[in-house]
Order: sequence, then C-alpha cells, then structure tokens
Amino acid sequence: MIISGEDVIEMSGVETLHPGGFDLSRRIGELVSFSPSVRVLDVSSGKGAFACLYAREFGCSVTGIEINPRFVDIARRRAVDSGVADKVHFEIGDSRNLPFPDGVFDVAVNECAVGLTAIDAPQRVLNEMARVTRIGGTIVIHESTWLKTLSFQERREASQRLGTTPFTVEEWQGMLVSAGAVPKAVEDWSGIENAMKIRPGHRWNPKNPLDLFTMSEKVKLIPRLVFKYGIGPVLDLSRSGKQLLRYETDGSLGYTLIIATK
Repeated sequence: MIISGEDVIEMSGVETLHPGGFDLSRRIGELVSFSPSVRVLDVSSGKGAFACLYAREFGCSVTGIEINPRFVDIARRRAVDSGVADKVHFEIGDSRNLPFPDGVFDVAVNECAVGLTAIDAPQRVLNEMARVTRIGGTIVIHESTWLKTLSFQERREASQRLGTTPFTVEEWQGMLVSAGAVPKAVEDWSGIENAMKIRPGHRWNPKNPLDLFTMSEKVKLIPRLVFKYGIGPVLDLSRSGKQLLRYETDGSLGYTLIIATK
C-alpha cells in the first residue's frame, strides 16, 4: 500500500495551497482580466481560499463547487469572515457532473484538482468545465506535468505517491481540445521555490515530506496514519518524498498553468 501526499494532507486537516500558492491564483486573475462583471466558476473549490481571493482582490462574482460538505461549510464561513459573502457562494457538487446549465459562466477555473486520482476522470472534468462556460469564455487549469519521458510504471507509481496524475503539457492541451477549448497560453510554475508556497509562512525542507507539518501537527498526524495504514506504509513516506523530489530536481516533473478559450 502506498500513502499518497493527498491522503496525508487530507488526514492532517491542515490547509495547504497548490504549488505557486496565492501568487499563481493572482496570476490567473491578471491573465484572464477578472473584474466585477466576470462570472467565475471555481471547480473543486476546497475550503474556498481561492474563490475568496478572486472576489476580494478582483471584485468578480464567484461560484465554488465542492464535493466535500465539510469543506463547503468551511468555505462559507471564510467568505463571511473575508467580507465577500455578497460576491461568493459555495455549493455541494461533483466536478464530473456540474449542476449548472450550459454556457452560464465567463470563466471556469480548476486549481490543481483535474488530475486527482480520487476523481480519476480528468477528461470528464474538463468536458464539464467547457460545457458550463459560454462561447468565447475561458477555461483555466494548472496541474502537475511530466516534462521528460518516463516509463508507464514510473508514471503510475508517481501518481500513486502524489495522489494526482501528471500528464505532459501536450496531453493536457489535447484533453482541453477534446473538451471543446483552444489552448492559448502556457506558463511554467515548476521548481522547489513554487512548491514551497503551498504553506505560506511555514519554511520546510522538501527533502522530508513530513516537514510540511509543524512538530505539533506531526505529533497528532503520525499516530493517525499508523492506525489507518500501518507502520510500513508510514515509513515508506520518506522514500516517496525522495523519489518525487528526484523527479522534480532532475526536471522530469513540473507544474504548469494552461489557459484555453471555448
């Protein structure tokens, strides 16, 4: 059994961002020209951090859709606490079957959740994002990306350890085309510096995956992991981190922002 990075973060209860952090989310707003007149759908909106940022910093109207009811409750409280409850609302729903009519949003954004192995349907998610976006509107994704050729076995094992499935830039673009969108812009957000932004204000050593958490967080997390998965898979987390770090430092694994037009 392999414990994925996504499993660890989910069990920890600690809020993390994606590689690039809020800098990447702000970059999306700049590139797509978010404004008060823009209707944004934030797909797999999690705990609402990015939807609230869009509304607070760009003034746009945002709908967040998230399958986890607990996250939706947290997101709704965040919108109130952030003073943007009049601009943002959150609904429970599945990214593979969005509960909206065709063509009702100007922009559909998915921040780091198209390739999640727990969903395991990237093409279906992209199809739905394109469906609910108006003609001439924009689809935005950013995802883990293979920058070099690896064997099928290496790619599969890395996906299991990450908890998300990377594809090449060309593969991501091909899926967007199949969904009915034309890729327009690609930006590279790879590198350790961007990976470090998943927990703003917390400096951690990426060579040790559990350093993502503080000591007090680890004291609570590790027994939970051992209880659920057993000691062997928990001890294997260090090997997972080293393997994924090797892919990142040798330029095999990166992170990419892709913007497409319907």
